[in-house]
Amino acid sequence: ESSQVEGVIRKMRWLPLLCLLFISVFSNPTVRVGNSGGRITNLANVTVNWSGILQASKEDRIIAYLPDAPQMEKWITFKSIPEGSITTGTGSVILALPNVRLPYHFQYYNQLTNTTFESEDVVEVDVDYPTQGHIAYTSNLKEMRVMWVSGTRNVPTVMYGFDPSSLTSEATGTSWTYNVTDMCGKKVNPDGDISINYFLDPGWIHSVILPNLLSNTTYYYKFGTSGKWSETFSFVSAQQNFEVEKTTTRLMVVADAGTSNCEWELSINMCSNYSGPTYAAMKRELERQKYDMLLYNGDLSYASGIAHTWEYYFAEMESITTQVPYMVSVGNHEAGWSDEEWMKPWNTGKNQARGECGVPYSNRHIMPNTTLEQSRDRVWWWSMDYPLVHIVAISTESAFGKGSKQYEWLKSDLANVNRSKTPWIIIMGHRPMYFFPEVTNNEWLDHFREIEPLMNKYEVNLALWGHNHVYQRMCPSYQRQCRGNSTHPGGTVHILAGNGGQANDPLPNDPDRTFFEYLSMHWGYLRIEIQGNSTLQVEFLTPEDVIEDTVVLHQSRFPVEPPSWFSELKIDHGIVYLTLLAVGIPLTFLPVMIYWKIKNSSWKRNFNFQKIGADAKSNQMELEQMEDGKHEIVEKNTDE
Repeated sequence: ESSQVEGVIRKMRWLPLLCLLFISVFSNPTVRVGNSGGRITNLANVTVNWSGILQASKEDRIIAYLPDAPQMEKWITFKSIPEGSITTGTGSVILALPNVRLPYHFQYYNQLTNTTFESEDVVEVDVDYPTQGHIAYTSNLKEMRVMWVSGTRNVPTVMYGFDPSSLTSEATGTSWTYNVTDMCGKKVNPDGDISINYFLDPGWIHSVILPNLLSNTTYYYKFGTSGKWSETFSFVSAQQNFEVEKTTTRLMVVADAGTSNCEWELSINMCSNYSGPTYAAMKRELERQKYDMLLYNGDLSYASGIAHTWEYYFAEMESITTQVPYMVSVGNHEAGWSDEEWMKPWNTGKNQARGECGVPYSNRHIMPNTTLEQSRDRVWWWSMDYPLVHIVAISTESAFGKGSKQYEWLKSDLANVNRSKTPWIIIMGHRPMYFFPEVTNNEWLDHFREIEPLMNKYEVNLALWGHNHVYQRMCPSYQRQCRGNSTHPGGTVHILAGNGGQANDPLPNDPDRTFFEYLSMHWGYLRIEIQGNSTLQVEFLTPEDVIEDTVVLHQSRFPVEPPSWFSELKIDHGIVYLTLLAVGIPLTFLPVMIYWKIKNSSWKRNFNFQKIGADAKSNQMELEQMEDGKHEIVEKNTDE
């Protein structure tokens, strides 16, 4: 009997192989796309279905890829299958896909067998459809720049007017693009090959300027090329003629958010699901209240070399950036590189822009007082006058210490601000001047020490920073010393708001609550309201629309800056100030004391002289009276 059992076992050992053979022959895995008949115009949700997968695992994925992309790693996005599909071998997922001007193909990847099952369905895209719309101010407040992307170089055109059903005005502009050879790649960045391997043709970038706009007026517009038009959007033009005391300006501020379309799962990807709620809260706020502009303070898309992330980012931002001017500063994830001498001691290039070197950023954004050529030449600093406020954006990815082009520009710019028209000054830049816990070995801090005297001299009211993924508000300060308070600020108020949606940086266990007045690890954005020459209010809002922090600044003159030799002394400035006060106050009153001493001495002498004179006069009168008495007696005796 035992021999019979062993015989059966020997025969059954082939059963697994026979099962695999049966599966491979008779199973019929299929991958289908639910909306294969449609064409993607902008960001679209595409449903992918599959069945007949008999060895599914949690590592299996649905992949959307681009076989026609020349340089790129072919996939655009992928998504793990849901757990319920592992046992059934059947399921579906939804992929969010932007219009990348190339058709999408799909695969099911089975990890156990290392096999891919190809879908016969292809999702086409509308190559000429205009996408990624955004608007920005130029240096002329009577203008508005409209930018977008499409797959054609035909003349870019914007139709606009006062009525959405009658867009009677027309403006045309120019187009350009960039390619993989423009990226700096690995020659300056250890991870630079990412920008080469994941490069995607950006299409044609279009720019049109709308001229001669009326003041504070709602305009409706659509943009396109080759007869393909976007949907109709609207914006409110800038205030041009205004009275300072009767004017209100509102700004929205965010930084370090990126895109929330996080369906791919790579260690090199830096997308964040947390940015989605922040953007949603900003959209709700824009529905509630008109804002004059959005200040996006660096680290915009977090593409960092993965080119199609820019496509996702602008598709997600379009509903915001087409209705409020989108004004940006450059961050390390757009421009970080290590070929500039001043950066080499501290910027290794890793986990920065991974070989982008600012190329996508420069071509996709043109700010006031700069041109496309300047932006491509890494001139990433700009300024503009807006009613009530002069806004300055510096590039912390470019040299900005003494002797640099940016330092000389900043010095001249601040010196020429007309405080009667723009009583407030706001500076924005990506890397922060102050952050707790502080970093002391970065050369950019030396550059900050050199521009801070300019900020103090020209009384910059507010400085906005990003980079560190937290919220921190500092007291009004200069050279890390608190000066006054928000009612009577004696220095610039610094706010670090790099909490748009990326993973938080840790906060210290025991922060300096005197200097750092408020700290938070919650995500969110800022809203700023400026009322005439009287107040500037900053509020930090969470994605749940909770106002977590508020500060109201009033206009106040800053104390006179110490001389340059004083700033170079390696001593505690607070002690020196007290010493100067202790010595200076008596010295101030010394001339007054001497004056009163002299005056009092003179008065005493005059008093004594007057007293002597009065006594002499009294004696003389007595003598005269005595003489008169003698004469009266003699005359009387004579009569007798």
